Amino acid sequence: MASVRAKLFSSLLRRALRSGLLPDGIKGLEMVRNGENRGRILSLIMGQTKPGLACKIGTMDAEWVGDENADRTLLYLHGGGYVLGSIETHRSMVSRLCEFAGIRGLIVDYRLAPEHPYPSAIEDAEQAYDYLIEEGVIPEKMLLAGDSAGGGLSLALMQKLREHGKAQPKAVALLSPWTDLTISGRSHKERAERDPMIDVERMPQAIDWYCPNQDKKNPLISPVFADLAGFPPMFVQVGSEEVLFDDSTRLVENAEKANVDAELQIWPDMPHVHQIAHRFVPEAKTALRDIAGFFNRKGI
Repeated sequence: MASVRAKLFSSLLRRALRSGLLPDGIKGLEMVRNGENRGRILSLIMGQTKPGLACKIGTMDAEWVGDENADRTLLYLHGGGYVLGSIETHRSMVSRLCEFAGIRGLIVDYRLAPEHPYPSAIEDAEQAYDYLIEEGVIPEKMLLAGDSAGGGLSLALMQKLREHGKAQPKAVALLSPWTDLTISGRSHKERAERDPMIDVERMPQAIDWYCPNQDKKNPLISPVFADLAGFPPMFVQVGSEEVLFDDSTRLVENAEKANVDAELQIWPDMPHVHQIAHRFVPEAKTALRDIAGFFNRKGI
């Protein structure tokens, strides 16, 4: 049974954020971007954390958080439907994850659609991986994580690493990953009214912005259709109320068929990427501790 704070969080999402999370039209997108880091509601949910050490990867902004002396490094790819999100929106959650795992993390501001559609985000993710290698991080000490679109992007990155003959990270954690941009999972319909955060009717707009005139079954766009052979140990968390529920369950089923060491953790009564509310919701904090535990089991 969900905690009182979790119930309040879900109610807050439904009443205050659901209609505006995936914007309607370019003007709506600009309004959400201009306000995504400032509102009291988001400050309450995401928390405020002191900025880490800023750096540049080419022209891409990035930021180091966590223990600078740690011997393991996390590459974190934020969510936001490929059109929203930033270092600032995810700094608090990633910093807490690094604290729990005793690691350092690099959050990157990859290019967003519609200004920079597919495959720009994937190119930036691989550039961030290359940067870490150039900085002396060995793959055996590298971890990867992402939420929502960042989870799908993490899976696309691993496909590119395999294609280009590069070593995979030691382990990957995916928080409510968006893996099916064809919107073909049963949960997209069955949980449409249950999900307090994502409005299914707004999803096609974000998809069209990210990958216009592309085959949505392309495994780099919809990793649920990807060959996952050779991928590192994978830990997937998903809330029971999500329209993207099947994006996680189908991914893990496919991973197991490919002999990937994959774990699925379903959080009862939780919404999409509830971990972002770690300062307010006890289940979110516990979920981050579980990811840290996975990294400490598999990422040593």
